[in-house]
Amino acid sequence: MATLNVTIKEELTLNGSDKGAINTVTSTVTQLDHRILDILHTGEQTILLFAAAVAAGTIKDATLDYLRITNLDPTNFVTLRIAGNSEEYFVKLEALDSFILNNSLMDANAAGGASVSLAAIDEIKAQADSGTCTLEIYAAA
Repeated sequence: MATLNVTIKEELTLNGSDKGAINTVTSTVTQLDHRILDILHTGEQTILLFAAAVAAGTIKDATLDYLRITNLDPTNFVTLRIAGNSEEYFVKLEALDSFILNNSLMDANAAGGASVSLAAIDEIKAQADSGTCTLEIYAAA
């Protein structure tokens, strides 16, 4: 087991006043998947799976403590597809932006219903907008 400390820090001075913030979360983790990979624009690539057991590129269901996906490309965006329970949602990851999750649950509802039914994420796929982009994946469970 190891201790993961994640610190998010915003620095902003607005009209001469400090409006920054710092938040730190500590988790005990036993698994780390840290990869840097090229993402093509010609089709989606599966970048992370969630299942009942740990395997290559797979996080065990209900164990994810922290996930960061960073688009390292300085120009182009990447589209992420987060899918589970026969539902999915998409995230546009602009150049040099990061997407962060602290668990592996999701709900997507095109009808906009008032009730939420969280279910496990099954997979995350990525596709670059144009050319090949580089993603960094940091997943701790």
